[in-house]
Amino acid sequence: MALKLTVKPGESFFVGTAEITVQCDAIVNVLVGGKAPVLRCDDHIADNDATTPAQKLQLVVQRMYLSGDIPGHHEAYFAAAQSLLAEQPANKSIVAEVNGFLMQGAAYKAIKLLKTLSNPELTENRARLKLVG
Repeated sequence: MALKLTVKPGESFFVGTAEITVQCDAIVNVLVGGKAPVLRCDDHIADNDATTPAQKLQLVVQRMYLSGDIPGHHEAYFAAAQSLLAEQPANKSIVAEVNGFLMQGAAYKAIKLLKTLSNPELTENRARLKLVG
């Protein structure tokens, strides 16, 4: 079954390591078949934008996901995770949760979780959801 993306004019997304940009004047539906990883630009972090330990960890996990090579990035992942924990030990449970996702092969979920560390509004919503659930 194909993944259906609704994409706005000028919006970009990634299929594997290829960036695709829609150049039209209307909203379009794009069907992506196969098992290639897909990541919207809203969830993507560029190399130059990864300035904090949380963003650097997200970047490594993003590379794992888009390349399909989780083991090939283990060294960079553990270095980034240690850096984050050295600066923000309170994020130990989130790093443990990310580890679990990666062990399950769910790198996309790990990216979404790490995105909450760089966005205070998402972090607050996540905390609220944990209290309710």
